[in-house]
Amino acid sequence: MKPIYVIGHKNPDVDSVAAAIAYAEYKQLTDNGTYIPGAAGDLRQEINFILDYLGLEPPAIIRSVGTTVEDLLEEDELIHVQADMNLIELGTMVREHKLKTVPVLDEQGGFLGLLTIGDVAMIFMNELGTTDNIENSPHILRDILQRRVADIMKTRDLVLFEKDEPLDEVRNQMLASRFRNYPVVDEKNRFLGLISRYNLLKMKRKQLILVDHNEKNQAVDGIEEAEIIEIIDHHRVGDLQTLSPIYFRNEPVGSTSTLVAESFLANQVTLSRSLAGLLFSGIITDTMIFKSPTTTSKDRRIAESLGSLAGLKPVDWGRQVFEKSLPGENQSDEELLCEDLKEYVSGETTFAISQIETIDIARISQRRELLLQTMDELCNKKGYAFMCLMVTDIMKEGTELLVAGERHVVAEQAFGQGPLHGSVFLQGIMSRKKQVVPVIYEVLRKEKL
Repeated sequence: MKPIYVIGHKNPDVDSVAAAIAYAEYKQLTDNGTYIPGAAGDLRQEINFILDYLGLEPPAIIRSVGTTVEDLLEEDELIHVQADMNLIELGTMVREHKLKTVPVLDEQGGFLGLLTIGDVAMIFMNELGTTDNIENSPHILRDILQRRVADIMKTRDLVLFEKDEPLDEVRNQMLASRFRNYPVVDEKNRFLGLISRYNLLKMKRKQLILVDHNEKNQAVDGIEEAEIIEIIDHHRVGDLQTLSPIYFRNEPVGSTSTLVAESFLANQVTLSRSLAGLLFSGIITDTMIFKSPTTTSKDRRIAESLGSLAGLKPVDWGRQVFEKSLPGENQSDEELLCEDLKEYVSGETTFAISQIETIDIARISQRRELLLQTMDELCNKKGYAFMCLMVTDIMKEGTELLVAGERHVVAEQAFGQGPLHGSVFLQGIMSRKKQVVPVIYEVLRKEKL
């Protein structure tokens, strides 16, 4: 059975990783499928700190879910022969398994070559057809049957594919050749199976459960080629489309981890101390230790249960985690800006908002001018009309808002009476999705009136 991937948004934060790992475990415990947690990008240092502390394995890094050769493979037993077999042994195996194409592998599973029944038949026809002496036929036949697979297998002019090759390339190469089957190997030349044109017709898309997002521009690359079967989120409803009706849970709470934890608790599914600590971390970081206006009574209630189970306290644990999130000395301005950047579209206007949550705003303020310069460069490179950076101080409960881009006036209209001169401190502003994005959308809406 093909695995189902549980994956969060690009530029993964603690909540998206926690929700992916925990919900994959929940589905594994309550369903018959195989569920694999994934992250659509590299993990931040605070996420690695949390996982190490709790003794949990990191999720698989999945940069694309586009259809590849691997998705065409059947889950059948891999039937193969070895090079030192003779044709008598080969014939027994071919009859037993009704094979038409036979891969030849070494003892470690490495691909060596290919045999087809047509190739073997042609050898018989050629050898037996060259003699007029019928009495010699048994001797010729015996000689043929004693030949080794290594002597007759094809090793040249084969078309084979690596498992990660995209579907379009596979289709083009199949159309340009006339082979019945095509071997598939991994990066170490280990044989994975055979595919044919028939597999293209019955191709299965990768199946995904999305957590902590439901917008295409925040989803893993190749999302349009995958099949979304569930969404668990706490953001506004976006623009993703599905092939058929799905389970879509979307609630206005402070964290997706709250919803995942509620699934465990409400259905009395065993929740380990480590997973409780991970979900607790997701809630604490996404609600900024309950100071974000997105925080609800459900977030607080479930976090209390999780913290009790994990032996963690909100403020103490939150401080430890947010200290780990401070930018490293070797982190460039662009890396810092793109670590938690989200793109938004309103009509023909595309803009971006990045957010840094910190307990030491002075360290970020020292880089203000260089950050503004890099934001202008990003606007030009990625076509943003404007870009905002929210430097949110959790202890001061406010945000320094930096604005750049050709249409920076939109953000100035939203949050200032006049020019912001690059930045302004907004007391009480903590939430991107609740206090910043809606205000900017409203300004853009009024422009169209």
